[in-house]
Amino acid sequence: MWAWRASLSTGIGLGLIVILAAFAASATGGNALAPVYGYGYTAPRSLLAHGLTLGLPLLATAIAVQLLAGRLSSRFGLYVVGVLCAALAWVVAVIVGVNILAAVA
Repeated sequence: MWAWRASLSTGIGLGLIVILAAFAASATGGNALAPVYGYGYTAPRSLLAHGLTLGLPLLATAIAVQLLAGRLSSRFGLYVVGVLCAALAWVVAVIVGVNILAAVA
């Protein structure tokens, strides 16, 4: 039951990231480039940036915690692993995102 709830909350989190990234790419969401260049220009970049910098750390942490939950008896140890995994995934996501956005610009 615990694993099912964790997977469900991860899925909901990823879904919300996608929805909010799509909203942030729109003119209604406050994006100043959308009226000038169109939603087709801003949406893929917003989805890429939000998906990498928010979604990848969430997914990496969820996977790491799921895999190590039975092996680590300390909740604090599991928390530390989750934070380190999220930080590392965020750094990797920023580097990859900058390189991809620089290539398509």
